[in-house]
Amino acid sequence: MIQSFIKKQFLLFIRNPHELLVLLGMPFILVTILGFALGNVMDGDDGAPKIHAKIALVNEGNEQADIQRFVHEVESMKLSANQKQMMVHTAKAMLPVTTLKNEVLGSKELKKYIKVVTVQPSKLKKVRQDDSYAAIIKVPNGFTYSVLRNALLGEQQPAKLSFYVNEGKEMTSEFVEDIVLEFQQRYSMFSALGKSGFINHSFTIPDIHVQGKVETVTKKKPIHAITYYMVGMSVMFVLYIASNVGSYAFNEKQLHVFDRILLADVSKWSYMTGIFISTVLLAFVQLNILYGVTSSVYHIKWPALFSFLIVTLALSLAVGGLGVLLTALNFRINSEQVSRFFQSVLVTLFSLLGGSFFPSGQLSDFMNTLGNFTPNGSSMSAYLKLLQGYGLTEVTHSILYLCLFSAAMVVASVWAFPKRGNLS
Repeated sequence: MIQSFIKKQFLLFIRNPHELLVLLGMPFILVTILGFALGNVMDGDDGAPKIHAKIALVNEGNEQADIQRFVHEVESMKLSANQKQMMVHTAKAMLPVTTLKNEVLGSKELKKYIKVVTVQPSKLKKVRQDDSYAAIIKVPNGFTYSVLRNALLGEQQPAKLSFYVNEGKEMTSEFVEDIVLEFQQRYSMFSALGKSGFINHSFTIPDIHVQGKVETVTKKKPIHAITYYMVGMSVMFVLYIASNVGSYAFNEKQLHVFDRILLADVSKWSYMTGIFISTVLLAFVQLNILYGVTSSVYHIKWPALFSFLIVTLALSLAVGGLGVLLTALNFRINSEQVSRFFQSVLVTLFSLLGGSFFPSGQLSDFMNTLGNFTPNGSSMSAYLKLLQGYGLTEVTHSILYLCLFSAAMVVASVWAFPKRGNLS
């Protein structure tokens, strides 16, 4: 008998092309529209603002002369030969101005963003009036000598760079300022090591690199917009299965189909079991069709197919639980309004909290936690982790939650379903 109920539900969906278009066609269309429309924003591609900073480097001193001056000073000190050798070696390796110009601002990673122009000190005033420069870095006379004395001899007076920014180029000037601050912090650390006596003859100044590649914190595969919305729209539209099943069941009650089932000495729990299983199967089929078509069209690969099927089954069970609960509530209040309210309000609310339209975690940790308590949010988190290369063990908590959610909905539906005398 339960098999007949399942067959009936499938036939109802197949014979309703409007519902099929909404459940299968609409998500694919939205994935395409949102994926391409918001792809630049989410992927950080061409939609991101371009940074092209022109920087003037004004060096009023002579780095090599400063180094020689420091070397001569060290050689005249009353220190051991080993200490002198260590300081001379370190001084010749530091080269702060050269490092800033060639290895930091002129590095391979930053060349496409920054153009460094060496400017004579006599032209500083003219350059400050030139609006094409995003920033000006002025290296005062004796800067390298001061850096060496501060780092290796513990002199309290720090070396200072003069940094001028163009207020009309706020973003690019801040970009350059962050780089210079990083440079300054590295040398401050080096200075602290020197003052503490941790630098010896084998110590070399650490390389300063600015990485141009964006990576995720866990170094897993990044999620692109098409992939994100494939998951987001699929877990959203699968919820409509539950509301549609609830509406179909109530229509059967209105048409006295349910009464005839009871008169045929069929238990109402057999009927509800058929509702649950058919909803689970319909959701499972819908998700596989959506993911299969979208993955084929946009060449999205699932690293672990078995894990994908387990998460899909768990989500389908959660939708099945919602389906029987909505059916029970419709029967209890003798109205289709519960299914309609779920379809028009709760699905949208769940989708917003669960991150179907945008990552809810960007708003706050509380919103992210709240979204994971929705069936679509929990399953979406699991799907995205699988797409990033995580294993089944990393999404076990989501699978367990979806199963518990399904069980809770089934228990609630048993409580909500009206007694036999109140079914009219």
